[in-house]
Amino acid sequence: AREEAKQQAVKTAEESKPENDTDTKLWQLLEKTLNDTVVEKRRARRWKIFFRFTTMFFIAALIGVVVSQMTLTTANLNKDTLAIIPMRGVIGSGADIEASEYVDLLDDAYRRQNLAGVVIEMNSPGGSPVHAGIIYDAIRQKESLYPNVPIIVVVEDLAASGGYYIASAADEIYADKASLVGSIGVISSGWDASKLMDKIGVERRTFTAGRNKDFLDPFVPMSKEGKEKWQVVLDETHQQFINAVKVGRGDRLKITDDVFSGMVFTGVQAQKIGLIDGLSSANNLLKTRFPNATPVVFAPEHDPWEKVAKEFGVQFAANILTRLSLQ
Repeated sequence: AREEAKQQAVKTAEESKPENDTDTKLWQLLEKTLNDTVVEKRRARRWKIFFRFTTMFFIAALIGVVVSQMTLTTANLNKDTLAIIPMRGVIGSGADIEASEYVDLLDDAYRRQNLAGVVIEMNSPGGSPVHAGIIYDAIRQKESLYPNVPIIVVVEDLAASGGYYIASAADEIYADKASLVGSIGVISSGWDASKLMDKIGVERRTFTAGRNKDFLDPFVPMSKEGKEKWQVVLDETHQQFINAVKVGRGDRLKITDDVFSGMVFTGVQAQKIGLIDGLSSANNLLKTRFPNATPVVFAPEHDPWEKVAKEFGVQFAANILTRLSLQ
């Protein structure tokens, strides 16, 4: 209808054109303006239709995403969850495995609905007996509160000393045939440089209050009293370690002369004496024991600056100060 009206207007304009040049130019200008107006209206109408369809498309897509997300969330809530907790590195304050962080991770894992189990991927040479003991106690507490949720440790390369201290709290322990397991002992190492000081003619000036305050000073000969009392500390810590392993492993443990000597064992040897329950990997365990559960990893989130600080020696200084360790 608009096109016919336009044609009719043009026709009428042509019929009404005067014959002089001035009027002709005016009518041509009028015709051009009319044509441009019609084209502009068509273009505006097309863009309006385009934006309407685009808006409807995005709204539909957004609704689809929300519905699918709600569906997935509902499905995940109804599906069993398997918590995976990696424990890799040295145990201690400011180290790779810090008790406060991993106790919180355990708490987070047990807040999950339909928790089918907890798998700890262990790869640690040991470290602080204090932090190892705290994590051990936290695991034992979870086992008593949630007896139907198994806690399983899978050893990768190493579960030695403090690493095995933690592992012994689990319901089950598995390792590779070549994994190193055990090292149930306590060590405190240092050196005696007192003779070197005399040889080079350097005198150390240290002021203490308490006759045993400097018993670990490497530039002072250790007294007999200091040696005896420090050995008592090591023996008591060792006994705590032994008791924890006995409680954790129970009747599965076969006590031999080597078990609590600080010796490490291969996975095959460890299975024979009851330090572990069998030979397996984390992937195989997930497929055979928890085939229908959804694995969810619980790992500490570290600030990138913490790693930089450690590389510049902060962690090294902390380790020097920690003289007593399960290694």
